[in-house]
Amino acid sequence: MALIIENGNQIPNANSYVTDLEYTDYATLKGLTVAATAELREVDILAGADYILGKESCMQGRRVSSTQPLSYPRIGVYLFGYSVTSDSIPVNLKNAQMEAAAYNTNASILNNTTSTNRSKEKVDVLEVEYFKGGSRTTVNLQRVNVYLEPLLEDNNTLVRT
Repeated sequence: MALIIENGNQIPNANSYVTDLEYTDYATLKGLTVAATAELREVDILAGADYILGKESCMQGRRVSSTQPLSYPRIGVYLFGYSVTSDSIPVNLKNAQMEAAAYNTNASILNNTTSTNRSKEKVDVLEVEYFKGGSRTTVNLQRVNVYLEPLLEDNNTLVRT
């Protein structure tokens, strides 16, 4: 599958905000490890786009069209106090996608999982006991969130009625 880049013009079947070249340049600049082949990098780039799509319910504004495949372009978005034009893709969004893609290189950011609560596990002579209720792993993508946060709705606003 090839990357189809959304540039703000509501590209049919768009699946990414960034190209492989943008991603590899960004990763080099930031010192991030990425997959060795374009095909594997595309998998990570697409996972990054899917991660952002999963955050859409928290985003400012609304899609420009109900038929566009990705969350952007959007109407009613403000970034650092300035209106984002409805035919653009913010750099913050692209950076968030690339950070998510880089994380996906080593560990999947989107998992379908089944949770089992175990209080104890034993393999051969090695035994691990967890807190009551079992073990749990949570991924916190701070490097993604630092770019995505300004594009999300501000839920800390006090409104007087």
